[in-house]
Formats: sequence, structure tokens, C-alpha cells
Amino acid sequence: MKRRRTIVSLMLSLSLLAALLSGCGGNQADDSAATPADADSTEFLVIGVDCPMTGGNAGFGEQLSLGAQMAADEVNAAGGINGKMVKLDIQDDKSDPKEAATIATKFVADESVVASVGYYNSSCCLAALPIINEGKLVSIFTGSNPDISEQNKTYGFRTEPSDNQQAVYAADWMVEDGCQKVAILYETSDYGMGQEKIITQILTDAGAEIVCSEAYVINETRDFTNILTKVKNSGADSLFLAGTYTEGALIVKQQKSLGMDLPCYSSSSMFEIPFLEAAGAAAEGVKVQGVLVPDDPSEVVQTFQKNYRAKFGEDKTAGTFSGHGYAAVMMVCDAIKAVGTDPDKMAEYIASTTFETVYGTVNFNETHDLIFDSLTRLVVQDGKFVVVE
Repeated sequence: MKRRRTIVSLMLSLSLLAALLSGCGGNQADDSAATPADADSTEFLVIGVDCPMTGGNAGFGEQLSLGAQMAADEVNAAGGINGKMVKLDIQDDKSDPKEAATIATKFVADESVVASVGYYNSSCCLAALPIINEGKLVSIFTGSNPDISEQNKTYGFRTEPSDNQQAVYAADWMVEDGCQKVAILYETSDYGMGQEKIITQILTDAGAEIVCSEAYVINETRDFTNILTKVKNSGADSLFLAGTYTEGALIVKQQKSLGMDLPCYSSSSMFEIPFLEAAGAAAEGVKVQGVLVPDDPSEVVQTFQKNYRAKFGEDKTAGTFSGHGYAAVMMVCDAIKAVGTDPDKMAEYIASTTFETVYGTVNFNETHDLIFDSLTRLVVQDGKFVVVE
């Protein structure tokens, strides 16, 4: 079955065609390295990549895109798929849901795009999913908001542990450590608000008290003095950060400058090298969790790290989202090898297959969420993430 275009998609295709016809001879950006505009669809299998390449979450986007590129290059080096090379169409959604919706519409309208991956932010994922499902475009994404499970339907698959799973592990850890009066700082996004709601419920059920819960605006709030003063006056004995590393680094630094030294916990969003670089000494002692640990001694992880550095530079470390980008493209390619590019057959294959990935042997459950037996606990020590035994 061919992928069905939406009316919006068709309108976009026509507008793109009109722009090309009217722009002959004009100046055009040379983005051939990242986009398939000049690709013959009979020659390339195009996989769309949507991620934040600019803005506060660009570090995650870089990881996703590099992981995806590494997988595509490996597939092509082995001869491609049935004589066709894999090509990525990398698009920057700037962590903006409107951009993500526009990009999803573009991917659906382009018949050469056989699948898409990425969608780092939950808000972007939720904006793109209706378009993806209507357009029958198989997509593998990382947004963690629980509402995504309800909208996955047939064509969407998630590789990042949901906020439900991440919050349970974080809350359990905090309870084990004796946290009784918890302050929560969360970004005003689907991700942040979803985590705040879930961890509040879990901690409350466990007998802890949420003494302070404050929101901030992602990519806008830079001065946390007022918020942290409220935390200080609340009598909190611990702090949970429901946001990404840019604001997280500012929070832990400004906490120290205010003479505060609360133990800080977070999920995989802080498990990033850029967080360590931005927070510096203030990151010491912060506790996070993740699924791909750079120092994991397993042969699979160390080989992945070695190949990643060899390809992109010794200063690059593959993080959790590098693994997601790599795994997503490999899953798509495995599906195409097995059943071709029919979206229904691809989706059925991905839903029913157990995959060997850089973060272990995994499969998707009935809501198309990847099943993880556990998340790894890590603490920042001497400027590095160290596994907590």
C-alpha cells in the first residue's frame, strides 16, 4: 500500500513545485549534503530526520543526527538495501512544535521519504504525530511524554523511556536516599509538565512532601534567583529538575551562588556532556539516569564509542540520543530489508521484531514504547558521569 498524502501535504507539494518553477535561475541554498531534493527516488531510500539543530537543545539534535548518519553510512558501506543507498534529510525543528508539524508535513508529502526519525522534544513529537499517522509515515522518535503512547497508533514508535518509567526510577532513588521534602523545578513544555505531574504523584504516594513546585520557560528563563529563593524558603531537602541540560546547568550553578547545596536529581535529559561543560564544578553530585553509558565496559558500547569518535572526532562522545538516532535508522533499514517500503508492512515488522541495539536486546510493547528492563543510575564525580553500583 502506498503512503496516503493528506490534503495539507498535497498543497505543500504544489507550493514547493510552484516555488521551484518560479525560482529557476535564482539563488538556492546548497544543502545537498543533508537533503534529498536532487535525489532520484529510484536511487535513494530517504529517511527524514527531525531534531533541534539550533537553540538550547542543539546538543541533543547533534547527537540524534550523528547517530543516524553513522547508521546510514554503515548500511551504505555494506552495499545499501537492494542496490539503493540510504540518504538522510536532516531538518531543524528548533524545538518548536510548529516547525515540527511543518517538517512532518514535508516528509509525508515527499514520496521519496520512506520513514522518519528524531522528534526529540515531546511537544514536537505530539505536534507531528497526527500528521505522521494520517500520512502513514513510519516514524521512530524520542519524545517521552506519556500522552505519546495514546497517539502512537500504527506508525509511530518510541525509543526513549517514557516519563512514567523515568519518573518511577527517579522517585524510587529519591525515596531510597531519604528525600522527604522535595522541590520540583520544571520547564513549561509537554516534557517538563508531564514529568512534574508524574513525579509529584509517585513521591506523594511514597510518603514524601512536595514543598515547592515552580515552572520556568524553556529557552527564555536565565535568572533563577526568585525561583531558587522560594525553594530555599520552602525547607526543601532535595531538588528534582524536570527539564533539559541548558536550564539545568544554570539552576545548579545559581543554586551554589545563593549558598544552597541541595542534592539534585533528574532524568536522562541531564545525562549529557554539554551539561557537565556548562555547569562545571556545580554539577558535582547531581544524580541522573540513562540507557547508554559512555563508560559501559561492554564490547558493544565501547565499539560504538570507538567508531563514533573515529567518524566524528575524538572530542565527540556518543550519548543516549546518539544511540537513539543510530538504533532508529537501523530499525528502519532492517524493516525495509525484510518487507520493503510498504508502511503497513514496515510498521508490523517493527512492532513484532526483537532488535539487537547498542543499548541491548529490545522490543516494542503494545503501545509501541521500547521496553527497558532498567535504567542506569549515574552521579557526577570529578566532572564525569559515574555509574552508581
